[in-house]
Amino acid sequence: MPPTCGARVLEADVEIDRREFTIAVTLAVAPGERLALFGPSGSGKTTTLETIAGLVAPRRGRVALAGRVLTQTWAPRHAVPPWRRGIGLLRQDPGLFPHLSIARNLRYGAGPQPDGEHLTRVATQLGIGGLLGSWPQEVSGGQAHRVALGRLLLARCDALLLDEPYTGLDAGLRRDLTGLVRSAVTDREVPGVLVAHELAQAQAFADRLAVLDRGRILQCGPPDEVVRRPASRRVAELVGYQGFVPVGAAGSVAGVHPERVAVGAEPGRGLVLTGRIMTCRPAGASWEAEVRTADGGDMRILLPDRPEEGGGEFAITLLDPPCFGPDGVLLAHQVRA
Repeated sequence: MPPTCGARVLEADVEIDRREFTIAVTLAVAPGERLALFGPSGSGKTTTLETIAGLVAPRRGRVALAGRVLTQTWAPRHAVPPWRRGIGLLRQDPGLFPHLSIARNLRYGAGPQPDGEHLTRVATQLGIGGLLGSWPQEVSGGQAHRVALGRLLLARCDALLLDEPYTGLDAGLRRDLTGLVRSAVTDREVPGVLVAHELAQAQAFADRLAVLDRGRILQCGPPDEVVRRPASRRVAELVGYQGFVPVGAAGSVAGVHPERVAVGAEPGRGLVLTGRIMTCRPAGASWEAEVRTADGGDMRILLPDRPEEGGGEFAITLLDPPCFGPDGVLLAHQVRA
């Protein structure tokens, strides 16, 4: 966890009842830090964000920002309304006011006495400076998201929450907008939290990646470390491992990540397996192949060149794969062969 002292630290320790399970999340996000809450749909990500924003009341818990208590369910109780929290929330729907021009939508975020120069500067940074006289129905989806982000930035929030705000946009727009938000969090030194169910989007944003499943944070750490060293088999499944092969002691398995494979036997780099290509298909600039191993197991891997389907056995190396015991927990030692 980051330090929990100093300006604009966002802290939350909450329990929220749902019909299927209880969400129990503890997190702390430092000024200028970017945390991604990643997990499958229905895992509690959005509800956690809404609780921090004051839109959902927890059964038990406390939320504080910059030392100011926003929610507290025990005496002395606190329940600061959403509009007084100093927290900005950006959702999938840009939520622009259709009866206001783009400029007036931006001014709404800036408050009753907007700084015209600052507004123009933010609009220019977001690439919407030429749209100030337009109406929401006249701009594209990507431009509408930029306006919504500008309105949020002009509100001078002390924390930014983003609930899958770029769903439905093309990859280029998502990259551009993610870069703008990253810069805003860093430059303004405010905590930033993104909810995402796509790993690539979470990794592009985050300093830290928290994997949430059924209301519990299973692992939190640097995005690359969480993927390469998942703490459990369940985390591995969520971050893209598409197969598990038996290794070592009875019940232990090694995780197969499609992108962590080398063709040929390289025992010094990981676990060597033999198998046959059953099917293959294009996957971007690579080929996704379904491989049946010598012991009858199936896995999917990515290869740089098109393999021969139905050919003879060939060797592949799982590069330094994580291994899990019968209880699904990451083993302290890794298997090489």
